[in-house]
Amino acid sequence: MKPFHQLLSLHPSSNKLDNVIKLVDMPTKRHWGYIDENKTIFVNKDLSPKNMLKTIKHEKGHKLQMSLAGEDHEPQLQFNSLYYKWKNNPGGKTLKISTDYINTKSRGLPWEKNNAGTDKKKKNEKA
Repeated sequence: MKPFHQLLSLHPSSNKLDNVIKLVDMPTKRHWGYIDENKTIFVNKDLSPKNMLKTIKHEKGHKLQMSLAGEDHEPQLQFNSLYYKWKNNPGGKTLKISTDYINTKSRGLPWEKNNAGTDKKKKNEKA
């Protein structure tokens, strides 16, 4: 008999409602994962274990950006099918961008540059 997480196509670390990680087919091998507006993380089921963990860490960084943990109790990142809202600093201006005008896969977006789940260390920098 398969374990519960395998029956539901969940990652083994997906253990509660606020930590749902689904293993799914992606359009291409280049698509590793994404997070939706409900904070569910979707990961390419064909990734190696190492890349799967790297993707989960990255998407959890976005989940943190979407939390209410900021000083002004407002998320840094909010999005839906129509727009993305980004607030770089607590109390700062909110940038609202229509999904019609951005490439959501771009690594140059402010929420990608500021993602705590992304390893930004330089080669010469010590851990």
